[in-house]
Amino acid sequence: REQQEMRKEQEEFRRIQQALLEGQKRLEEEQAHIKAGQKELYDLMSALLHRQDETDAALDALAMDVHKLHGEVSSIHQRLDALEKKVDSHAQSFTEQLNNIKLDITFLSNKVIEHEREIYKIKNVIL
Repeated sequence: REQQEMRKEQEEFRRIQQALLEGQKRLEEEQAHIKAGQKELYDLMSALLHRQDETDAALDALAMDVHKLHGEVSSIHQRLDALEKKVDSHAQSFTEQLNNIKLDITFLSNKVIEHEREIYKIKNVIL
């Protein structure tokens, strides 16, 4: 009878041991799945970080291009302002010259009229 009880206990221990082994096997399988998922996440994160580095480099290049363009636009504005001042100065000078020419033409026109009168008077005196 004692042997039967011991055999029952041994069988119980074997069942418990088998259940523990099966549980351990399930845990190992789950751990393998978790490790595989973790590796996949690590690879994905590495790819994302690499892409982020590429994006940062592209953004830096764009920022440099924008700064360069800003400088060029500022330079163009300065040259345009200088050109506008020159054009305004020349326009004012041309306007003054045109006014002087108008005055000269008016003066010469009056002189011609005056000379024509004198010539007319001289002709009348002679004839």
